[in-house]
Amino acid sequence: MEAKWLEDFLSLAETKSFSRSARNRDLTQSAFSRRIVALETWMGTKLVDRSVNPISLTPAGRIFRSLATDILKSMYAARNMVGGYEQFADSDHVIHFSVAHTLVFTLFPDWLKRLNGKFGDIMARVQAVNVPEGVQHLLAGDSDLLMGYHHPHLPIGLDPNLFPFLTLGVERVLPVSAAGSNGKPLFELPGKSSKPLPLLAYSSGAFLGNVVEMLLLNATEPYALYRCFETHMSEALKGMVVAGHGIGWLPESCIAKELSDGTLVRASSDAWTTELEIRLYRSGKQRGRAAEQLWSYVEQQTPQTAAKGPSESRGMYRQEFVPAEITSQSSPFK
Repeated sequence: MEAKWLEDFLSLAETKSFSRSARNRDLTQSAFSRRIVALETWMGTKLVDRSVNPISLTPAGRIFRSLATDILKSMYAARNMVGGYEQFADSDHVIHFSVAHTLVFTLFPDWLKRLNGKFGDIMARVQAVNVPEGVQHLLAGDSDLLMGYHHPHLPIGLDPNLFPFLTLGVERVLPVSAAGSNGKPLFELPGKSSKPLPLLAYSSGAFLGNVVEMLLLNATEPYALYRCFETHMSEALKGMVVAGHGIGWLPESCIAKELSDGTLVRASSDAWTTELEIRLYRSGKQRGRAAEQLWSYVEQQTPQTAAKGPSESRGMYRQEFVPAEITSQSSPFK
């Protein structure tokens, strides 16, 4: 069966005229008639009653009319799907991104939109990842570019000589809580040992989880927290904070709207806040043409002298941080 046979049949069912459908299909009437006969032969039954004028569909033809419409839709959908896949399978024209979970919802969409407006349309295949997972993708050559967070006390193990990077901006990570009726946080650091605060935490291995542990390990005052929830997704954690389940550290871009409308409020002083660089990494090895062109463009548009790293003037970071279990006796958070 050919798609054009189905198109011919549906045209005939609409016009009820061989001559008119032949003109609409840009065919001679004899050629059009032969294609209808070919379809009937393939189907093994008559679809058109030629004994009446105007012609009509046989009972089998009436049943097949709706089926033909569905078959054509499926054929076109399959063609578009396969064609799109082939287009994306051409790695030279597709840019493979690994993007930190939070950034894939916040920075990345607007960043890509701005690039599309200036650089041109970008064919992007995006995978949301934890930063360590994204590093592995970059090392294995499974992605062209990695967009993720960086903190000088939380190195991610990429040699800048082998994996150059550009700094796209700076993100603050701060503890927040749902607001009470008085506009103040329902939960506020540092908490009391007699009534620890419920901590909404990140799963083990999540980069933002390491950031929070670093902050707690280097806290300048005792605190009282207990872990009541964990997830690797900042959006899921935000939902729990908004619902009033506890206190959680979130990237500021993730909660800008909630902070603005008062749904969430800061749950501490600046001493419990830190900053992260937003970096775009690439492999030093040659990548596809589209990835190379995009990197060159972004590199030209990103003056590194204007990209300041996380502030180290807060006096919070006493040593290089290695993720470990928190054992401070000042906190029941284990």
